Amino acid sequence: MRLFNQSMLINGLLSLLLSFSVSAHIEIHSKLENEQDWQNRSAVMLPSGDVVELRVKAPEGAHIKWFQIIPDTSQYYKNANHPWEPKPYQWSGFGNIHYQKKHLAQFDDKQSILVSPSWLKRNNVFNSPYYQSDVGSFWFEVEVIDKDGRKFKSVGLDNNDHRGLNNQVLRVSFTQGEGYLGILSSFFNVPAIFGSVPYQSQHYLGVDCADVLMAANAIKRNGKVFDRNVAWLVNNLRHKAKLVEFSGESTRLRWGKDISPGDFIAVRYRKNGQFAHIGALHKDRNRNGVLDGEDSVMHAGPNALSYAAVQEAGFLGEVVILDNSN
Repeated sequence: MRLFNQSMLINGLLSLLLSFSVSAHIEIHSKLENEQDWQNRSAVMLPSGDVVELRVKAPEGAHIKWFQIIPDTSQYYKNANHPWEPKPYQWSGFGNIHYQKKHLAQFDDKQSILVSPSWLKRNNVFNSPYYQSDVGSFWFEVEVIDKDGRKFKSVGLDNNDHRGLNNQVLRVSFTQGEGYLGILSSFFNVPAIFGSVPYQSQHYLGVDCADVLMAANAIKRNGKVFDRNVAWLVNNLRHKAKLVEFSGESTRLRWGKDISPGDFIAVRYRKNGQFAHIGALHKDRNRNGVLDGEDSVMHAGPNALSYAAVQEAGFLGEVVILDNSN
């Protein structure tokens, strides 16, 4: 009788565990407006203003819950010591990126949803000044509970590792504009990590000032992301111009002739020091035709990728403009 009762108890526990088991193999499919068939892919890139539809196949009567996974871009992280810390640039271990999984209650029990900036805007859960809703990257997870209580989940926050989110978490990336700068804009909402590694930048897990530029270049050229720091870029890319002491005043560098949107701008703060920061020229914001401190740049570090005025982004000092057209 005791053996029978123990067997019954074990079988009951196994049944209970089975009813609450989690499968990471449920998939989110996506479809763009110009596509007829649903696609199984881990990332979607589309222009800002377009819409992508997401779908999960669920049995009749199942309860469906959609989630947005949001990284905290209100702070920055590091894999290596900052230049102002002891032992600068020394590897310090992968930074622990903070995320929040927000339940999208408005889509409960819906097998398909439309991803739109109109509701993404409300999901700045960390009140980050670097959160963008109409451009950049967004991550999604879905959970399905069938009538028997069995739970199934897509790859999500539970599957991340020391580098950040699992690269199979569905990412939707909106771009703003065309060409290289358009691709670069897909990295908005990606955490800033000083000393990020190519794996992190390639999979939109984290970037620093140089890695985000290289990752966008790799996408543009359909190539591999290489580990390149600011000094390497300065030493290996063609110099289009040099400003020995740039203070933000108007220069003789003409937009469209001497410099172009997408060219890199790098700065050295101390004489004989190394070039410490780099970004991509964005546009002649004050429309005076020449480069000055009021013009805009796209840069990451120490914060997440953002648009900023050249002078506000710290590009004051010895500056070089690097050709990014090849």
